[in-house]
Amino acid sequence: MFKNLLIILILLSILTSGTETINGKKLIIGKIYKSSISIDEKHSYSIGLQNGEALLLEVNQIGIDLAIDVISPDGEKIKKFDSPNGANGIEKIDFTANKDGNFTFIIIPFDDKRKNGKYEITATKLISFPENLVRLTKKEIPSNILSDLWEKSLTNKSVIDSFLITNKNRHIIEPIEFDNKNMQVTYFCVPDKNTEYVMLSGGPDFLGMRFHSLGNTKLHFVTQIVPNDARFQYGFNYFNLQKFGKNNEIIQRSVDHVYDGIVEMPNAPKQNYILERDNVKKGSIEVKSIKSKFLSEKRKITIYTPFNYNNKTPHNLLIIFDGEAYGARPERKSRIPTPVIMDNLISENKIKPTIAVLVWSMGKRSKDLISDNFSNFIAKELIPWIGNQYNISSNPKNVVLAGSSRGGFAASNIALNNPQIIGNVLSQSGSYWITNSEKRNHWIYPEYQGKLIKLFKTSPKIPIKFYMDVGLYDAGASMLGFNRQLKDILEIKGYDVTYYEFKGGHSYINWRGTLAKGLITLLGN
Repeated sequence: MFKNLLIILILLSILTSGTETINGKKLIIGKIYKSSISIDEKHSYSIGLQNGEALLLEVNQIGIDLAIDVISPDGEKIKKFDSPNGANGIEKIDFTANKDGNFTFIIIPFDDKRKNGKYEITATKLISFPENLVRLTKKEIPSNILSDLWEKSLTNKSVIDSFLITNKNRHIIEPIEFDNKNMQVTYFCVPDKNTEYVMLSGGPDFLGMRFHSLGNTKLHFVTQIVPNDARFQYGFNYFNLQKFGKNNEIIQRSVDHVYDGIVEMPNAPKQNYILERDNVKKGSIEVKSIKSKFLSEKRKITIYTPFNYNNKTPHNLLIIFDGEAYGARPERKSRIPTPVIMDNLISENKIKPTIAVLVWSMGKRSKDLISDNFSNFIAKELIPWIGNQYNISSNPKNVVLAGSSRGGFAASNIALNNPQIIGNVLSQSGSYWITNSEKRNHWIYPEYQGKLIKLFKTSPKIPIKFYMDVGLYDAGASMLGFNRQLKDILEIKGYDVTYYEFKGGHSYINWRGTLAKGLITLLGN
């Protein structure tokens, strides 16, 4: 009895604090209560609810702005409803009880301009726990497929396992009603027992999105709205938590990257040149080594020569960095099959006969691609050596340096310093945030001006033609921002620049398609 009295006193103190409270009305479903109210009044209405039941309530404001506080059965204020619709309009309340008992809804005016007004309050519907369970859970699940899966899981515990078996890719793509430009991509996984939470990497939200559980099932998911013409890689990162000791005194956290997948939307750009064709005659590739005094080593290179190479005909020269990723290893699958792309382009007469040199990284790319020694190796050793071995055009307009990420930086940097022999740059998501000094930029949030941004801005125009591409989902300011900045500087200074942005990230699955686009732009017939 003492406990009930205490609850009543607490509730009365809340209801009567500051202004006069008019108490006493029990809400009846479907009944409309009309009342006038002044700025110094509070009106209260109550109804009995069971844990998990939902009450739908409407308060029609007529000439005065109102808020609605919800008081729990034990006198605690647990919710406030107030939409920004001013002094007129309906406040829609969707409230789910978190315990059994009488809940009180307090109408509170707060309007400096109006002293009095009217309102109508109606409890429109009481929703039972079973119905509310389905309603609210489905509201939290944007995917129709997963929503139906969850509902089936209420009576069939094996449907989750069956779903995982039949969906080897860890994402599903669904249309969005009345939206012909975007679709909904839902990613799903089953975390480990020690996983505290899961984060998605990749796609439009490149900094990550957090998964949440599908109801009470073991499946976790997260959704993205994705343009119909996107293509990108994504991954799952499990953030794990382990506890040790008799009383779990030791806490240890770790991160595991557990899955990689590819999303290719229905209208993603075609990548027509990356697959071998039966009717196309293939060029030859040969792995060689060239001794370099600048690198103090023998550097591996792979040389592609087109079918029916004629030593009496001057050829274009294409040099690509990160050769291992661009097809430099014979008989091994590569991320970007440059020899295949070259065969297909030449067979269609998209580009003139071209010799390609794929420069192996040999585990030193991070250092080499920003170093002066590597730059000298390319310009002063490799290009002259190739010219002695093959019939290469002496016109810089027929020489292309190409690379992705740091390779794009290297291509631009080497061409800037050697325009007398190099006339074209093919840059795929170039790392123009690199300062190459003591002032290092953060890879996402750069603080300093990039080295090449400054050099191209302050140097006279030189005869270099550019093809640049970069992904819209590529690390924000450091990649997308600096590529846009360099493009603008080059255009203002009068350079010939072809610039392309694709809906993807920092990934070979995009570069394998755009390489052909760049070659056609720079070496096309």
